Amino acid sequence: MPWYGRTLSRVITRLGRSLVVVAVGLAVVAGVAASPVAGETLATGTLDMNTPLTLVSQLGSCGSNTVANNCDARTDDGLFPGLGSVTASYTFPMDWGQAPCSVDFGKALAYPVRLDVAGKGAIEVAVSAATDCVLIESVGTQTQAFTVTGGTGIYAGASGGGTFARALGGVAQDGARHGYETWQGTLTVAGLTFDLVAPKIVGATSRTIVVPRRAKTVRVRYAVTATDDVDGPVAVTCRPRSGHRFHVGRTTVRCSATDTSANVATASFKINVRRRHR
Repeated sequence: MPWYGRTLSRVITRLGRSLVVVAVGLAVVAGVAASPVAGETLATGTLDMNTPLTLVSQLGSCGSNTVANNCDARTDDGLFPGLGSVTASYTFPMDWGQAPCSVDFGKALAYPVRLDVAGKGAIEVAVSAATDCVLIESVGTQTQAFTVTGGTGIYAGASGGGTFARALGGVAQDGARHGYETWQGTLTVAGLTFDLVAPKIVGATSRTIVVPRRAKTVRVRYAVTATDDVDGPVAVTCRPRSGHRFHVGRTTVRCSATDTSANVATASFKINVRRRHR
């Protein structure tokens, strides 16, 4: 059964240090879905993590690894609130049917991961071997502990750790298994303020448009903007977009804006198009 990321949104502030728990929502991937949680404030120095990243896992070569007898080539990517757009590629090593595991059992082994944060730096992680022997079909989704061993860019000197678990669907047409990998734990960077404040959207205001009795559609333009405390002006995406031809009746317009720390703001409004009575 897939493992689902837990959601947590309580913010605890004590002794001048804010601990913020966040998560980023993902769409359904190969029958696997994750739940979103929005960041609420700034986290200074320490960021609590509860964030799923999209995972693609495909059978690969173990290369120079002389211990593992099976390996997957894995990639992670997604929006990580408090960090930004995160990507990672790594080899996932497994040991099947060898001591201390018996035939038909195995476990995930230790390996390094580098989480690259677009435009900001990278976070170096050491993943520990799984502690239990499980049935071979379950090895690929074993929960493992990780330790943050350092970083580059604004994450230089990073520390922390936690656990992460995976949920994977069946083999897709591309030969890979798709799902997500949920990271839970803490990330500490001395002197760094993690931004968890979403942009503010302005202009998402409902409107009523009156058209002639024979009209079926009308072109409607609107100006929706967003400003972020850290990034300044932020691009806004609205669907339907400004300038779209709206049919008679009510249509909901949904807008979103994302800052460079992957905090997402959303807003919606209605365009009500009605015909003139006379």
